[in-house]
Amino acid sequence: MVDINSIYGVDWDNVSGGVHKRQAGYSLYGYISYSVAKEIGIACSGEHDFGDNDAKICIPASVNKGEYKEGYKELLKMAPPKPQSQLSQSRPAGQGPCTKKILHILSESGEQERGNLRMTIKELGYKTTTFSNAIKSLLKQKKIITEGSSSSIHQIIKLNKGE
Repeated sequence: MVDINSIYGVDWDNVSGGVHKRQAGYSLYGYISYSVAKEIGIACSGEHDFGDNDAKICIPASVNKGEYKEGYKELLKMAPPKPQSQLSQSRPAGQGPCTKKILHILSESGEQERGNLRMTIKELGYKTTTFSNAIKSLLKQKKIITEGSSSSIHQIIKLNKGE
């Protein structure tokens, strides 16, 4: 574990240190010296901050419970306000995810033609690309089934009753 007094530059980010992998939402990150990272056994390339020998570390809330909860709260105080994820910015203010809205509409109507469902979602303020991504996600999760071509406005979309 890392002593919170050795963590600096606490901020929210959606790109990891080292391999610079992008994630969907924002996590709390901070920096520790490369020598501290090596001492405590953090796998680290040492190539952070263009050779300044600072290791960018993720500080996940999920593992900072119990005896570490107070330290996590202190780090939160050091960080600026958490930014909104890109995903939440592509929906109307105060609305939940597009996937949930689609499932709600289908639970009330039974089934919808793709064109009509897309128009309903768009009228609610969701973006067309958000609708397309939501349909793909729901299909992958097997929460909906479709009949017909995805390029047709007449494609039938309905809840998967088998799930």
